[in-house]
Amino acid sequence: PDQVARIFEFMNRIVAQRGLIRQTEFFLYGKTDRDAVEKCRNLGFKYPEITAWIRAVKKDFELVKQMGIAETGILTSCSDYHIFLKLKKTRRQALDSYKEIVSAALENNIVPRCHLEDITRADVFGFVIPMINELLELSEKSGLKVKIRLCDTMGYGLPYAGSELPRGIPSMLKAILDNTSIKSEEIEWHGHNDFHKVLVNAVCAWIHGACAANGTFLGFGERTGNPPIEGLVFEWMGLTGIHEGIDTTAIKDAAEYLARRRHRIAED
Repeated sequence: PDQVARIFEFMNRIVAQRGLIRQTEFFLYGKTDRDAVEKCRNLGFKYPEITAWIRAVKKDFELVKQMGIAETGILTSCSDYHIFLKLKKTRRQALDSYKEIVSAALENNIVPRCHLEDITRADVFGFVIPMINELLELSEKSGLKVKIRLCDTMGYGLPYAGSELPRGIPSMLKAILDNTSIKSEEIEWHGHNDFHKVLVNAVCAWIHGACAANGTFLGFGERTGNPPIEGLVFEWMGLTGIHEGIDTTAIKDAAEYLARRRHRIAED
C-alpha cells in the first residue's frame, strides 16, 4: 500500500494543476488493495480520481459501495472468441448478463465503465454497436452515464487510415460515433503491446474520438504491457502545445523510484 500511494503521489505531481492523469483503477478484493485505496484517498488529491475494477458479478458491487467509490470498471467481453469459447454463451445471453450487471451498478448510483474486451476481434456492427446502444438505453433511463472502454486485448489494433474493421482504430471510432449516441467523453482506449503499436494506437484513438487512454508507468502492465504514461504525457504536450501545469521532472523521479524497488526485489 505504501508503494501504491507513492506512485499515486507521482501521478498527482505530474499533472496536479491540469488533471491530465484523470483517473486510477484499483482492485478491491484483498485487504492490501483496500488499504492502498485508503492511503491514496487520505492524500486528499482531486486528481487522479479513484475508481474500481470488479468482475461482472452482482455481489462485487457491495465492495464498491462499502468503499464509497463512484465509478467501477466491469468486464464485458465482446468478441465471439470470448463469448462462445470462454463464457460458453450466445451473443444474446452475454449481452443480457452484461445489462443485468450494468443495471445493478446504476441502481446503486455507481457509474459503470464497461470494458469491451477483445474488441479488435469482435463483430463491430453485428454485436459491439447494438451492445453499446442497449447499454445507452439503460443509461438514459437511470440518468447516470455509462462509459465504454475499448480494449485491444491482443494488440491487433491498426492506426492507419483505411484499415478495416475490427482492427482499424479510425474505422472503429467512426463506426461507434456514427451509429450510437455515445459522446467522446464517455469512450476510452485500452491497448496492449503484442505488435509494438501500444503508444501509437492510443494516440490514434485519442485523435479519432476517444477522450481517454489507459496507461501504466513505464508501460509495465498486464502481459505485453500498456501505453506508458510518460509517453502519453509527452505525446499530449506535443499534440496540444500545452506545457504549463505539467511537472515532467516527476516522471524521472517516478522512474528512478520504480527502478530502485525492482532492484531490491531482484536482490531479495
